[in-house]
Amino acid sequence: MIVLHISKHCIETSARMKYEELLSYLLKHEDEEKERELELLVEFLKKANFSELRRRGFDGREEMTVVIKKEGDKFVVERLG
Repeated sequence: MIVLHISKHCIETSARMKYEELLSYLLKHEDEEKERELELLVEFLKKANFSELRRRGFDGREEMTVVIKKEGDKFVVERLG
């Protein structure tokens, strides 16, 4: 599961920023949970239909927190709160 805060950036940019954050952290620390999160995030960045996600409202115009989960071969994006 990945938690992203979207604000002023679309979900794709927010995911790329989270990728950079995790990568930087993992270069300095060993953390299996963060490594799994990074692997999931890389797969999400490769496979997600970002045009569709932006169309669904994950475009950064509204501040929100989302959870990204993998269910089978697909990713599910849900807004929290």
